[in-house]
Amino acid sequence: MIQFFATFDHSEYVELAITKLEEHEIRDIYAVPLDNRPTGEHVIDTMHGTDGTSLVDLGLILAMMFGTIGISRGYALAWGPVLWGLIGAAGGFAFGFVIDLIVNRRKRSRTSRGKRSEVVIVVQCGPEQASFVEKLLWGHRALGVAKTRIPARTGLNTPAP
Repeated sequence: MIQFFATFDHSEYVELAITKLEEHEIRDIYAVPLDNRPTGEHVIDTMHGTDGTSLVDLGLILAMMFGTIGISRGYALAWGPVLWGLIGAAGGFAFGFVIDLIVNRRKRSRTSRGKRSEVVIVVQCGPEQASFVEKLLWGHRALGVAKTRIPARTGLNTPAP
């Protein structure tokens, strides 16, 4: 026996491939749709996992810039350069964080909206049908196909002497 594992995009080609296989008397077909990745957002990345987006980069840059401006203007203002430097840094960080949050939220919703999961199909057939099954899977736009041989199970059900 030979087993084929194939992955497809979630489309009508999956149904067409299964129908063609059933027309050629291949009945050992198992199709499994994969679930999409959950889209839970994390504001702060941990050392064990990251999603590749950073929400603090622009905030830190603007904190440095606004803090510098606050220090230089603080010499002429009532509270002094230290407090105006801290106020400028906090305001710059908050402003940059909000901008990053808005931009990344739009980017994520745009990319995750159109993403659909894949379908995995497992087909078991005899060696005489293997070339037909492989050509059919590739012909119906499979993303990938793997072929394995299942060894014959002889002697497993015989009683011990």
